[in-house]
Amino acid sequence: MKDFLSRRPLLIGLVLFALAWAAFTWLASGSSEDNASGRSPTANGTHKATTGSRPAASAPRSLQGLTVDEKQDISADGRPPNARRESIVRTGIGELQEMKQMNLAVFDDAAKRWNAQPRVKEIIAQWQATEAAWKTQDDDAKAAVVPQMEAMWKEALGLLREEVEKSAREAAAGVK
Repeated sequence: MKDFLSRRPLLIGLVLFALAWAAFTWLASGSSEDNASGRSPTANGTHKATTGSRPAASAPRSLQGLTVDEKQDISADGRPPNARRESIVRTGIGELQEMKQMNLAVFDDAAKRWNAQPRVKEIIAQWQATEAAWKTQDDDAKAAVVPQMEAMWKEALGLLREEVEKSAREAAAGVK
């Protein structure tokens, strides 16, 4: 029994070495991702065996012969109009909260002055009309309106940012 207890560190070391060696050989045996994951070497969707890696001298794919379906949305933001509208609103609210946090002392007064501007009232009226029409429009009409909605948010937030920065400068000048 004493012999076993005195050799225990040696046995533990050998077991750990054997586990490390087994793990290394198991990981190194899969030369590609498909072999490592246990999948058979087949092409996706064709069920034909692959012949190996791509030829090194293959030419890049060209755009010749490809056409764009005119019904397909190929804009940078290919999401449906409802998701794009929600994203515009979420982004605008995030910017508004950021302005408020950065200039907490002057934000409320600046927001009141901003809201009293005639251009801001006009933008709000346009937004409300767009929102009212939004519910009855089809996806094509909604997609045409989304850039206008984004422009309205950008303009309104730009005016608010100017007002907040002006109020912050005035407050800083009054402190000095």
